[in-house]
This record gives sequence, C-alpha cells and structure tokens, in this order.
Amino acid sequence: MLPFFILLYHNILMNDQQLVAVIMSGLLILLIWGRWRYDGVVLVTLAIMVLLGLIEPREAFSGFSHPAVITVALVLLISKGLEKSGFINQIGEFLSSKIEKEFQFMTIIMFTAAFLSSFMNNIGAMAMLLPITIGIAQKMDWNPSKFLMPLAFASILGGMNTKIGTPPNIIISEFREEISGVGFDFFHFSFVGFPVSFIGIIFIAFLGWRLVRVRKKTGENKPLIDLQEYLIEMIVSSDSPWIGKRFHALNRDFGNEIILMGIVSEEGTVRKPHAMETLNEGDILVLKASPESVADIQSKYYFNLDSDIESPKGEELGVIEAMIGPRSRLIGRRFNYFKRMAGNQLSLLGLWRRGSKFRTRLAKEIFRSGDVLLLSGKQAEGDIAEKLELLDLLPLWQRDLDVIRDTSRVQIALILFAICIVLVATNILNIIVAFLLCVLAFTSTRLLRGHGIYRHIDWPVVILLGAMIPIGGTLVTTGITEELAGLIVASFLDIHVGWTLAMILIITMFISDLINNAATAVIMAPLSISIANTMSLPVEPFLMSVAIGASCAFLSPIGHQCNTLVMGPGNYKFGDYWKLGLPLELLIIAISTPLLLPKPRTFNFFDGTLTTSVKNASKPFELG
Repeated sequence: MLPFFILLYHNILMNDQQLVAVIMSGLLILLIWGRWRYDGVVLVTLAIMVLLGLIEPREAFSGFSHPAVITVALVLLISKGLEKSGFINQIGEFLSSKIEKEFQFMTIIMFTAAFLSSFMNNIGAMAMLLPITIGIAQKMDWNPSKFLMPLAFASILGGMNTKIGTPPNIIISEFREEISGVGFDFFHFSFVGFPVSFIGIIFIAFLGWRLVRVRKKTGENKPLIDLQEYLIEMIVSSDSPWIGKRFHALNRDFGNEIILMGIVSEEGTVRKPHAMETLNEGDILVLKASPESVADIQSKYYFNLDSDIESPKGEELGVIEAMIGPRSRLIGRRFNYFKRMAGNQLSLLGLWRRGSKFRTRLAKEIFRSGDVLLLSGKQAEGDIAEKLELLDLLPLWQRDLDVIRDTSRVQIALILFAICIVLVATNILNIIVAFLLCVLAFTSTRLLRGHGIYRHIDWPVVILLGAMIPIGGTLVTTGITEELAGLIVASFLDIHVGWTLAMILIITMFISDLINNAATAVIMAPLSISIANTMSLPVEPFLMSVAIGASCAFLSPIGHQCNTLVMGPGNYKFGDYWKLGLPLELLIIAISTPLLLPKPRTFNFFDGTLTTSVKNASKPFELG
C-alpha cells in the first residue's frame, strides 16, 4: 500500500528530479545516522527507486557487474593472500629488532602502512599492522594511543597512491573509462597521491602526533590498554580450600594481580558479592586476570574454568590472544555463535575490552570489533590458523603465539603479486584479468583455499557499490548533476579554476567523513564531470579531486573503517579525530590543489598525451 501512495504523490506533486533529490537526501541522512547497516539501506533505496520508475528493472542490478565492483572484490582476495603468506610476520620481526625510539617507530610504521596500502586494500593493511603496533608499543612500554591514530591515517593516505589502494580510486578510474574509453593507469594516482601521502606522513611524524589525544596512565599506574586484564569465569570446585571463607579474605589474597569483578547469581546476572559473604561449591566467579594467572588460580585456589566456555581437552593446550578484526563474523554475536564456528579447535577463556565494566556473563557478551579474545587451542593442530582466519581473528604477534603461518610462501606470494602489478602497469593485461589470474595463482599455491575464498570478500562493501551505481546514475539521468554544475560554475565564473577544484575537494571530504568513501565517490563523480563539462575543461583533474577527497576521512571514527578499528584499542573518543584530522585535511587541500590544476593542452600530466575536453570524448558519459 505504501508504494502506491508514494507513486501517487510522485505523479501529482513531484517530478522525477524532485523525487530523486528527496530520496538521495534521505539516503544520506540514514547513512550518516548509522542506525542500520549501510548495505541494507542502499538496497532498500534501490528497490524504492525501481518501484517509482526512476530506475529500469533490468538496470537495477547492473552495478554488480560493474568493473569497479569486481576489481574491489579481487583486491580484497589478493590482500588476504598476502596476509596468509606470512609476509606481515616478517615485517613484525624486522621492526621489533630495529626499533629503539618512539619517533623512529612512528615514522617507520606509518611509511610501512602507506606502502602496503598502495598495493593492497588499505583496511587490510591497517588490520595486519594493528597487532604489531600494539605489541611493539607495549613491549617498549609506550602508550599505544600515540601510534594507532597516526597508523590509521597513514593507511588511508597510502591508499591514494595507486589505482587499487582504495575503492574510490577504482571507482573514479571506471568513471573516466566510461566517458573516454580509457581509465586511469595503475600509477596515475601517484602524481597527486604520493606527494600528499609523503608530506602528510612527515607532518604527522614531526608535528601532528602532538595533536593526538594520549590518555595517560590510570591512578593505579596501569596502562589504558592492558592485555593483562581479561574477563575470565571460573567455578569453585568441591575440593577448593576457600569454600566457607569470606570474599574479603579472597580479595585480600588476590592482591593486585587478580580482580574479582562479581559472582554469577541464580538468574544468570553478575552481581558484586558482599565482603562478608562466603564462597560455596559451584559458585561462578567473574575475574580479571592475566593469561599467565589462569594456571596459578587453578592450582592454588582449585577454581576451574567454566565447562560451558571451555571445550577442547588435551595435554598440549596453548594460549592464543587474538583481536576481532573489522570484518569478523563475531561482531554483534555472542559466545554460542563462536562455539559453533570454532568447533573443537578453539575455546574461549577470556575477553578484554577497553573501558567495559562487564555487567553480564562472558557467554552473554556481544562481541565488538577491537575486542581481544583469550583462546585455548591444541598446539599440534594445524587447522587453528584456519579457524582464526574463518572468524577474522588477528593473532597478537607480540605474544610469540603458537599460530605461525608458513613463511616459505612469502616469496611466492610477492613474486606472483609483482608480476600481476607489472602486467597491469604496462597495460599488457586488463586489471580485472590480471587480478583474477593472481587470485587463481594464490589458490593453486594454497595461499587462498578454494572452499573458503568467498568469505574473504567484504560483501557489505560489494553490495554498497553494486546498489549505489544505479542509484547514483539517477543524478545524471534526471539532470540534477547538470543543474548543480551550472549553479556552481555560475558562482565561480570569475574565480580561478583552482578554487573550484578546492571546493570539490572540501565537499567530497566533508561527505566522506560522514558516510562510506565508496558511496561518496559514486555521488560526487557525476557532479565533478558535469562541472568539468560545463567549464569546457579536461575531466581528469575534477575526477582526481573526488578521488583524493573521498579518501580523506580524518575527522571522525565513522568516516573510514581504519579510524573505527583503532578507536577502541587507542582509547579515543569521537572528538579526538578532528584535532589531527582537520589540520591534515587543510594541508592536503593546499598540496593537492596546485597539482590538480589542468595543464596546457599540449601535454597531459596524467598520461603524456594531448588533453581533451569531455565534450570531445569518443563515448558519451553513461553511469553504470
């Protein structure tokens, strides 16, 4: 019934252009709000536009076959293959042996992140370097908060350098190919991206890090990120010498090493026991303790791990600490799901989460990105690594854990990927074909396993792109971009073109700080093309300004997944990001705007050919 009334209202009171404007405004509001998953929001929006006749049914899912969507999926698979090769472990070992000073570590880890982000998905690069950064910082007794935001920003900056570093670059390249028949080459983005990323990292290393809010140690002289304090549940066994003794005596005996958080009531909730209350057989205690303390608690107090939590048994059980990654299946789920997915290979012993009071039992806690799990697994079993991979759990490298990837495959992975890059950069093969061959090669060398290959794809991003492409196309078909372009050009008619490019950068940056950067690129690219067309200028600088602006999401933790991933471990608050992010964005605008200015007609700085206007393109612009 609702679609009928919407359709009736559309026919009587609103034309297509007005309706698209209303729907797009609602879409932006919902994406900024973040109450519902962004892939679900864009799918519902797509369905509404089809029902209203704004998008032809046969075109509704054309975006899923778009080259940009396919390329993003392949890049994610290649990134996972490089991760599984053991390459990142070698980086961690190298950094650990060479690092002595904070400035040295910050500079090296940022340039490492930028380099990796240039040739793989920047979120993947960030996720791999996060455990290493935390580990080395804690090993050197440095506050990790000082390094995690610079690490996230460096990963974002590095993604600007190449065509595959970040989804906006892939999307922008496909837009150019649709209007001119030729997309941006692999290193076209480096002309602007490399100076921006290099100067940005230097700024952060020498000055910007001082703007990062580093929360000092607590009154008890404990670091805010302390993986020695896990939430652990233990049961008072029948032979425990502490049965009948009071809780205040237990707390006194625990000292500062073990913290009694509460006792599980009959209703299953966690309550704080009274000091004079006595321990009974079968009481379930919720403790905060280090991984090393678990065995001591069992031997000294005769407290056992909760059988509902611990599942694997055996003589060779090793302790594993792993962080929940940004794409983990565990996010938003509870222990029952973990137990079903982990099987008999892994058991959950404890949970660490920054700033949580843990008012519920461990089995009832909802997992979040950035949580660190204390796991137990049989050291001899090789499929523990597969389980960690299945759940997107990142083993904390610094703990010298027993989950070690096969480093012998590092050289194979790098050689295969290097060949792929050369084939793309020299235009011998199309990027999709080259990356598909690379994925197949990774599969044949078991860097990727065929039966689980699809779980390495970030499907919400794929769905977002596939749905946003036809949605964004309505901005063109209804003439909205043309009208906006005319309005903008009229406002900037007597002003240098550099100010127009700077304005596009600023608008794109602002939107990207609020919604997904890929969606930002899809929305802003048609507008930038219309502006270039109206001004009779080459389209490339305007598209490139969108690519740079869409990647610059530094003002909030919601603008980019890299920012979200470090928020918990870094103990950052929402308002901490703009203090470093705003000066960085202003610096990027100042650096990139002169580089984006159209060059003389005799030479095109992008590819060394004559510059042509979009009006003279061999193929008219058609979105999707």
